[in-house]
Amino acid sequence: MGFLAASASICHFQVVGKMPQQDKFTETPRRLAAEGFRSIEQSADELATGWVQLDDYDESGFATAQTCWRDQHLCFTLRQDRRRIPAALLKREINRLSEKFLAEKPTLNRVPKGELEQIRDHARSLLLARTLPTPSCYDVVWDTERNLLRLCSLSQKVIDSFQGLFHQTFPDLRLQLLHPFSRAQMILPEPLQEPLQQANQAQTDSALEQIEANRWLGAEFLQWLFYRTLNSDCRCSVTSAGPLLKGQPFSAYLDNRLVLLGGGQEGLQKVVVSGQQDQYSEVRAALRQGKSIEEATLHLQQDDEEGWKLTLKGERFQFGSFRTPMLKPDGDPSDDPLAAAAAAFFTKLGAVEEGEQMFDSLLQTFLELRLGSDWANFCSELTDWLKAD
Repeated sequence: MGFLAASASICHFQVVGKMPQQDKFTETPRRLAAEGFRSIEQSADELATGWVQLDDYDESGFATAQTCWRDQHLCFTLRQDRRRIPAALLKREINRLSEKFLAEKPTLNRVPKGELEQIRDHARSLLLARTLPTPSCYDVVWDTERNLLRLCSLSQKVIDSFQGLFHQTFPDLRLQLLHPFSRAQMILPEPLQEPLQQANQAQTDSALEQIEANRWLGAEFLQWLFYRTLNSDCRCSVTSAGPLLKGQPFSAYLDNRLVLLGGGQEGLQKVVVSGQQDQYSEVRAALRQGKSIEEATLHLQQDDEEGWKLTLKGERFQFGSFRTPMLKPDGDPSDDPLAAAAAAFFTKLGAVEEGEQMFDSLLQTFLELRLGSDWANFCSELTDWLKAD
């Protein structure tokens, strides 16, 4: 789903480097157009990748700044068209061509290996030419003032493809995945930066090592949230920067679905618990056995109004199926379509930023406990609670 949909999965990046400010409203559209999407419908190519406009997935020209700029936000979409051939159909075509080859070579009992490879390639080419490509589109919203970029996909293949094309388009800039440890560094005040570095278990600044070595951060955060959900009123207050006022109250709790992972006698085991429960006995039993919560449905809510909902991936803090309140921009249906589209974008963006701000505030509350002197007491309390019937 796209950024403007009711829910969208979001992967966050920090953009490292400075975009040239001179002529950026002419240079940026030119760069996007240079790597714009080119259709393969009239060819037999298997894959096409390129940028298209956020509000028109068939347009890759980026003729004006208005096609991609919305205030300080640079918006565009990664489009990938791919032809897929069912394995059974390919096998049948190879058999048909092989039978035709043997009919023309009556002295042979089977197709030689070299000829079979050529037949397989020919079969793929024939089928590709007769198959329509399937388009997939992934929106990108880049806040150039905060250097924060949102990609609407959690697929690693899509992320890799996006990063490659981004670096071709903006060779002077780098993308850094906003993983749990880097997010913690971004939101914590200066007095807690040193304790955070002491808790860092990675030996280098490599993003992959930071993710793998600091898996404790996501696991302990989700375990803390799980305990709070069942043992407190789940109330929090806004502490991080954003559109909401600092000190504004909200509620945060886990519900509906949790995924746990851990080792066992037969290797790595995965436990999925779905549906509303009273005490989550199965989850507590899995935690007692040493499993950790890897993924959970997180709710963020203000007052009794419709709230925010996302599937939080603990390993990387990716937002799966991030649903925001259904807010409608003010305006009349007869208004200028371009103005109406801009209003819809900023209304959605505001709701996304509010949800992110509440999440960062929740994470900061956890880190203040985790890096402080009361953490040992909390762990003791948690252990006693897990052991209780």
